[in-house]
Amino acid sequence: MSFKRLQIRYQTARSLPAPYAYFYTFTASQSAANTLQVELAITYPDRDDIDDDELIAEGYTRDDDFSWTGKLPRAWSETLGNLIAKTRLQPVDEDVLDEDDDFWDMTIEADGVSKQGRPANVDDWQYLMQELIQASYESIGRERPFELTYLNLNRHQGDQEIQLTASFSDRSVKVLRIENRREQAQTLPWTALQRIMSKVYEHDFDAEAAHAKRPRIDGQWLNLGGEEWYNISSLRALTKLFNEL
Repeated sequence: MSFKRLQIRYQTARSLPAPYAYFYTFTASQSAANTLQVELAITYPDRDDIDDDELIAEGYTRDDDFSWTGKLPRAWSETLGNLIAKTRLQPVDEDVLDEDDDFWDMTIEADGVSKQGRPANVDDWQYLMQELIQASYESIGRERPFELTYLNLNRHQGDQEIQLTASFSDRSVKVLRIENRREQAQTLPWTALQRIMSKVYEHDFDAEAAHAKRPRIDGQWLNLGGEEWYNISSLRALTKLFNEL
């Protein structure tokens, strides 16, 4: 669906305390080349009374507020347009929101008409906006694309390596398979990434039990872009997922 402009005002539920609470304003419009012009501003409130050590322990910093203005490629314009076409807006009434309800206020301008309200398909928007925020972080180099490496080491049958790189900024998933010193590259549909990540992160990997260097021992190993290599030989469903990519 072609749209002229989209604006979202979002705030986490009142029951969610700092440092996790945040709010953002997001604005998007389509350009003549079907790229997406984006303005995004995220603020994390009420952190003044939290010690730096506590913030760091939770994976945050004192300065996590973020703002960015820029362009995302055509794939994003099409994705956003498709979700807008499926979205029905409901009246926004803060008085009826429970303390566990997030606040959403969306304005859509399309086909010469402007509509405002809370999206009925909140879960779809929640997921897509997390991807959009990640794409914005990538665009300025604040975050790297998602990367993983899978090793299937077998001294008798030969080794296999799979490198997966997923870029949120251009919605691409690239896979490089290396086997018997031969490389084979392929691309996967973006929808495959959600399935892969959900399978990977349903497991609680123990960093203390991980290998700090690339392993040489037979078995199945997984690296998620850091220094840690996890032995996943006992996770049959996960190794099956990578072997079938």
